[in-house]
Amino acid sequence: MHSFTPWPAAFAVCLLGGAAQAAEPAWSGEWDLVAEFDQGRSASTLSLTLEEGKVAGASGPLDEAGFLPLTVRGKPVRNGVEVEFFYKDAPVGTATLTGDGESLSGRGSLYAVPVRLSASRRTAVAAPARTHDVQPRAYTVQYSARTTPILRIRPGDRVRTSTLDNMGRDERLTFRWMPGNTLTGPFWIEGAMPGDTLVVRLERVALNRDTAEMWGGSINAKATGAYEQSPTPGWGRTWLLDRERGVARPGAPSGRVAGLELPLRPMIGSIGVAPPLNQTWFAGDLGFHGGNLDYQRVTEGTTLYLPVWQAGAFLALGDGHALQGDGEITGQGLETSLDVEFTVDLIRGKTLGQVWMEDAEDVMVSGIDNSLDDALRMATTGMARWLKDRYGLTDSEIATLMGAAVRYDIAEVVDARPHVVARLSKKILATIGPAAP
Repeated sequence: MHSFTPWPAAFAVCLLGGAAQAAEPAWSGEWDLVAEFDQGRSASTLSLTLEEGKVAGASGPLDEAGFLPLTVRGKPVRNGVEVEFFYKDAPVGTATLTGDGESLSGRGSLYAVPVRLSASRRTAVAAPARTHDVQPRAYTVQYSARTTPILRIRPGDRVRTSTLDNMGRDERLTFRWMPGNTLTGPFWIEGAMPGDTLVVRLERVALNRDTAEMWGGSINAKATGAYEQSPTPGWGRTWLLDRERGVARPGAPSGRVAGLELPLRPMIGSIGVAPPLNQTWFAGDLGFHGGNLDYQRVTEGTTLYLPVWQAGAFLALGDGHALQGDGEITGQGLETSLDVEFTVDLIRGKTLGQVWMEDAEDVMVSGIDNSLDDALRMATTGMARWLKDRYGLTDSEIATLMGAAVRYDIAEVVDARPHVVARLSKKILATIGPAAP
């Protein structure tokens, strides 16, 4: 629970978008409203109606921390409408918006802080899905709503692009951006608002070069504790990727691993959205926003469900691996660049509050916390909540099902926070009947 003290300030809003209409004013209805200020942004749904010649309505929280739901009162004026937003009975700022009935924009103040306001119709007009071929000129090494999006896309759209490796190098091993799990993006998703779920379907995840690098001289201390190791001097990092045969092998094999060959399984190490509360997270970190999941099943054919914390979502992805063992216990997978194709969609007004996934075999819920124990508890709780929401099961039914059938993967142990995944087989889920629509 957060504690807070309401900030005393005045807030009045003038929404100008054509003369007030008696039947249905251009400004009435449901809006996705975004307030941008120097240190961040806030967003929520705004409703406006005309009742007996006066404006009435409500907005979700527009303060940075998302604490204070607002009410709206006002009156129509020439070419628009004047309203005041209140937290309980306290007015909290001023602004002016203009628009064409489908969008509104303007400037003002919110809690005595200068803001830029923009709004779009909550029920956006459907548009044909588009395919975007994207060759980025800029990348990022952070998840943040402050990073300028490289492209705005709509639900239903398809993106064909590429990712750099964790060092910021492309398929020719040319540096294109700063190292640090370099990300392609962010992508602004039209209509995505806090409380929604962003759906990302990985249609293609493919290698685009014949080498990868992984530190393999020793196991990371987070995975071993006090176990003493003596890394071999000059131990090779390079792996050769035989895309035709679908296998990887060490580039300079030595000793008993000279004949080692492993099946390729290209995966995306880091994928996520802008985190809550205007935070900025390093691309190598992970949390409620997704991020450096390092889960080997984030691969072609997997669909991710990411909670949306910021308007536009700010989807970004990178840190390609040709292959990785559970836990990423040496601190790296087989780091490489990728060609990626994905589609996006939105589930409006509904979220699990944590990352979950599905593929042809399983449903998977991520638990990310400060210890393996806490991460397991988060994954377990998330799967239980998912079953209750999706299937309407009772607590006892959930316990019976999960107690007999749940499986756990340790996806990541060497990053800032461990990642444990709870998963259930879709064949088993089919025995309990259809999910809720």
